[in-house]
Amino acid sequence: MAVGDVDAQDTAAAPPWYPMSLVGRACDPSTFADGVPSPWGRLHGWDFTVALSPEWWNTEPDGRWGDWPSKVSRVEVVNETRFGLVLHVDDAWVAHVHPFPTGLDVSTLTLFKPWREALASAPILLPVAGMKSDRGDQVAVFPMHEVLSVESAAKRAHEAVQSAGKVHAALVLHATPNTERRWNDRLKSMEEGLKTTTLWRAPHTRHVVGLPATNPSLESMMERDGGLVVVPQPRALVDRLLAPAERRPGVWDVAMMEQRLSMMDLFAGADARRAFYDAWGETVPSSWTSTSALSTVNGGAWIWRYEAILTMLAEARAFGLEEQLKRCDRWLLDVSRIQARLGELRTVHAARRLGVVAAAAGVIFGSGPVQLPFVIGSVVVALTAHVVHQRRTPPSF
Repeated sequence: MAVGDVDAQDTAAAPPWYPMSLVGRACDPSTFADGVPSPWGRLHGWDFTVALSPEWWNTEPDGRWGDWPSKVSRVEVVNETRFGLVLHVDDAWVAHVHPFPTGLDVSTLTLFKPWREALASAPILLPVAGMKSDRGDQVAVFPMHEVLSVESAAKRAHEAVQSAGKVHAALVLHATPNTERRWNDRLKSMEEGLKTTTLWRAPHTRHVVGLPATNPSLESMMERDGGLVVVPQPRALVDRLLAPAERRPGVWDVAMMEQRLSMMDLFAGADARRAFYDAWGETVPSSWTSTSALSTVNGGAWIWRYEAILTMLAEARAFGLEEQLKRCDRWLLDVSRIQARLGELRTVHAARRLGVVAAAAGVIFGSGPVQLPFVIGSVVVALTAHVVHQRRTPPSF
């Protein structure tokens, strides 16, 4: 069965965390441990239904860690999201239950002491307990809290991205250098899995660095002392299915938030997008938002917007989100236009470099009456190419 070949009524009946359009079979948690087959590989999970019973919480399950709730008498399902179920446990804890674990992003923030200490004063709510397996976090337990609705968080978009930035900034000392080859390999893997007609790679600058994953999003913001606080979420299921795990820069989180907001038609134009990135830039190292780091020629914000759209396209196909699917497809139509412009700029850049090299060679090795005209001509070529390059470079926003 091809991705998307599922009756719309069946898709609507599936829980939001179950990719019905991808797997094309009814949701049966008892089969998750064996793996649910899909065109993108098997989805391995666990029978999470046991966690809906107070008795299970009192049995000390394997893989648990931290200050696990004890003497539990009440468990209530209060929400279901793209990541799983949200439970209230004795009205003292909020438990995130992930039917399909996708890695250890959430638990590691608490269990790895250097990261926990770095985030101690950052606006992020860390889990106090959880349960994990070799496939990832199955349960993450947080102190009692209430997340804002997406609409409420969107109205405070600049606050949300600044909170994300403060979390990013807290992890600067744990950043890893530019890994553009692996980032580009991820894009290749996603393009092949989605069978898109687009192809985009970027060089990146040394100021684009990888960070421990915190996955801030508009869907996971809470309010504390009048400010917004990030509630960390696991890696997206479609991301785990389509691409290898890799540290990504903070700008990836910003691009994903930007594209979510764009789907809600909350950007009036390029100036509004620039202001959104500027709000993030106020909280992170200035080199992360420098002209060079955000230049489209170097990948800039555009390459991460592209990866965000590929992720959202995969999400739309897996979960039957028709409107999101249409908008992602329309966005990708513009990629070829940007790539054509970048192809032209590579030629212009070559002419610019050739002009500089020729002028230098003329100065060093030239002689006679042709030396000065040759040097001047080479400089003119280089300057003309530079002006054309500056004017033709696609804007960052």
